[in-house]
Amino acid sequence: MRTAPFRVRPDAAEPGSLQGPFSGRVVDSTTKLAVAGALVYAAWTLERGTGLAEPAGAKEFVGSTDAAGYYKIPTLGELTRGVRVTEFTLLIYKRGYIAYRSDRRFTDLGLRMDFAQHANQVLLERWRTELSHSRHLRFVGGGTAVAALTQWELADASAELDGKRPSGDDLRPGRGSEGTYIVAAQLLTEADIKKRTKYDGQFETGPLQDEPDTATYSSQHFKALGRPETWDIAIRMWKLEPGKAQEQYEQLSGQLPGMTEKDDIGSRSFIAIEKDPAGNEIKGVGYLDAPRGIVILITCGASQCTSIDDATGLGRITYDKVKTLLPISGGGGK
Repeated sequence: MRTAPFRVRPDAAEPGSLQGPFSGRVVDSTTKLAVAGALVYAAWTLERGTGLAEPAGAKEFVGSTDAAGYYKIPTLGELTRGVRVTEFTLLIYKRGYIAYRSDRRFTDLGLRMDFAQHANQVLLERWRTELSHSRHLRFVGGGTAVAALTQWELADASAELDGKRPSGDDLRPGRGSEGTYIVAAQLLTEADIKKRTKYDGQFETGPLQDEPDTATYSSQHFKALGRPETWDIAIRMWKLEPGKAQEQYEQLSGQLPGMTEKDDIGSRSFIAIEKDPAGNEIKGVGYLDAPRGIVILITCGASQCTSIDDATGLGRITYDKVKTLLPISGGGGK
C-alpha cells in the first residue's frame, strides 16, 4: 500500500493510512455551527501488479454527518491478494454549501494540504450566487450517490453554458429547498447491518440495476462477497410529494406476497415474507413517512435476516436516520 499523502492527525507528523478508518467534523465556516445531514462520500482506488500495475476497481462508502456534524468512515475491508490501495478521496456535500474534497480546493483547484485521517475539521463555505454550478459539478466529480444529490444543479449548469444566469432557489443554508435531498445509501451502512445481524463478512455496495437513481428514487445493494444471495440486502427509497408517496406505498404493499400491515414504523408500515425458488424466506419491510413524502422498502435474504425482527430492526435504523436528515420544523412527524 502506498504512503498516504495526508497526516494521521492535524497535529501529527506521521502519515495516515489510506485504508482508514477516518473521522472528523463538519461545520459552517461562517457560524462554526455543526452541519448535520451532509453527504459523506469516500472512494478508494485500487490496483494490482508489481511491475506493470493495472487498475483493480474501486470501493466506496456513503454516509452522513450526525446531528453534531461528526462523520466516521470504517476501515476498508480485507482486499484480494495482490490488490492494494493507491488513492483515497473524501467528498462532503450539502446543498447550500461549496463541496469539500480531501485532495483539492474549489477556489483555485490547488492541492489541499490540511486533510487528516482523524480529527479532521471541514469548514464548509456557503454558496454564493456569483459561483458557477458547472464548475462546481466538475469539481464534485462522480459516484452514484453523488450524482443523485447533485442532479438539481444540472439545470443551472446548463443555463450557464447557454450564457444565461440561473435564477434557482435561495441556496442559503436553511432557505428554499436546501437540505431536502437524501439518497438510500445514506440510510443504511455496513456497520448498521453488522450491528443488527452479526454478519462477519464483507459487502460490495452500489445501486440496484432495476432503475437508475434520480431525484425521486435511489437504491443501495449490499452484495455479500463470497456468499450466496441469501446474505444480500437491498434498500429502495422514494422521495415524493406526500400524495404520490401514499400512492407509492399502497402500490408496494399491494404487490408483495405475504404482506401484513404492522404500522410500527413511520406513518404506515408492513412486513412481507416471500420464499425464493429454493424455499428460502426473503424478508421485507416497508414504511411510509407521510409528512416527509418518504417511502422505504428493505429486502433481506434468509441467511442475513434469520427472522423478520432483523429486517424490522434495519427498518427502524433507516427511519431514525430519515428523521435526522430531514427534520420537520415545528416538531411535526414521529
